[in-house]
Amino acid sequence: MATCLTKEQLELKKMLEQIVDSDEDEELAKATEEDTFSFSSSTACWVCNGYYGPNFDEPLCGTCHAFLYNTQAAEEELQTTISDDEDSGNDEPPFKDKQEVDEDDDDDEDVDDDVDDVVEDDVDDEEGVGMLDPGMRNVPVIAAHEMQIDNMAPVPADAEPRRSLEREGERGNMALLPILRPRPLAPRSLPDFLELLSERRANAGEIVAAVAAPNNILMLPVEIMVIIFSYLDDMSMWKASEVCKQWRSILEQNTSQVMWMRYLKERWPLFQCIVDVPNWLKLYSALMNSCFCRTCLLQMALKSPPRARQNAIRMNFLRNDAHQLNSHATEGIDAIPLDKQNTYWQASILGPTGSPYEGGKFFLYIFFPERYPMIPPTVRFLTKILHPNVSRHGDVGIDIFQHNWSLALNVSKILLSVQSLLTDPYTEICMEPELGYMYEHNRARFESLARSWTWKYAMFELMPPS
Repeated sequence: MATCLTKEQLELKKMLEQIVDSDEDEELAKATEEDTFSFSSSTACWVCNGYYGPNFDEPLCGTCHAFLYNTQAAEEELQTTISDDEDSGNDEPPFKDKQEVDEDDDDDEDVDDDVDDVVEDDVDDEEGVGMLDPGMRNVPVIAAHEMQIDNMAPVPADAEPRRSLEREGERGNMALLPILRPRPLAPRSLPDFLELLSERRANAGEIVAAVAAPNNILMLPVEIMVIIFSYLDDMSMWKASEVCKQWRSILEQNTSQVMWMRYLKERWPLFQCIVDVPNWLKLYSALMNSCFCRTCLLQMALKSPPRARQNAIRMNFLRNDAHQLNSHATEGIDAIPLDKQNTYWQASILGPTGSPYEGGKFFLYIFFPERYPMIPPTVRFLTKILHPNVSRHGDVGIDIFQHNWSLALNVSKILLSVQSLLTDPYTEICMEPELGYMYEHNRARFESLARSWTWKYAMFELMPPS
């Protein structure tokens, strides 16, 4: 009888353990479900759902982005005016004697010689900054030189590349990739994408054959890869570091921390590092991965060319906005123009106290069109944020950017409106209906997800990646 009771007790114990384990698994599944969130159909383009092609982990494919979010500055139209004093084209040219013609030819030859000298000087300067020394290309790579460069005191931007190359030439080590690099190319325009779509695409057999072909680029020597990487801009070089561990190791050993620090300051001028950064390349990579759309980041990095004729009203408004931000600083918001034409701005807002976004610093992208202030600017979040009124592309759903725009609004008031939206979302009309439904019916889960996204993407000033 005792044996039967013991068996029954063992069976009950096993049943209880199974029930407890099943409950723990359900709780663990719920916890993991609450800690992670992904937008629906995030593997394809948000607009065309993959109709025009892959989106490459971006919210929109290149064609949809060029069609819907083309914020490149419009080129000035050529205007020709004819005055009464100009030649109509029917008159005979003025008479010149032989002596005047000879003097003009001599002047032209002198000007050509001067131009050739200037061009040669420019070519020499570019070779000294943007390319590696040909005499050092066959020297083996020495990773210990990276630590020596990192421990050196920073020098002025103009003298850094030449001094570093001369210093490395004296020591006989492999030259590190120079700091000054070409700027990234502008995103393709809509006509370029339409031309690509009109061309014949490769069939499935050709794609399989291309994939199955041997990848010989990984067999190249390290010295050749270093020379190839020296011609890339900083964003392309970072993308190359994300391809494989071998390329990342090559870039880590042949690029200095000072170089990545300068690139980060150029891309995010409002970033203020409060603590020591152990690895600037990892911090640069983390900030890149924290952006909603890298195409918008690339557009913001472009510098609008100077124009002969400018909109005086627009320039006065933007100058007053910049002066007001500098003289009457508002706590928690900041903005800075990135070019002389005040076309592209970068702004930052701090998460409001008492909200799930508290402690985070969110970067925004602002584009001022030519008709500003008659039409509103384009404002988008660069830093990923979980909010019902912010789309997965970073667009902000506020009525002042649509039908309630007023000339009385400036950059400070725009940023304050965006900051107040973080504490009081408007869920009747949402950019992301899933998040709006979660905010109304499951507030605890929404705040937990928003707080986790803030810690993951907006806290790099306090917690840089190690």
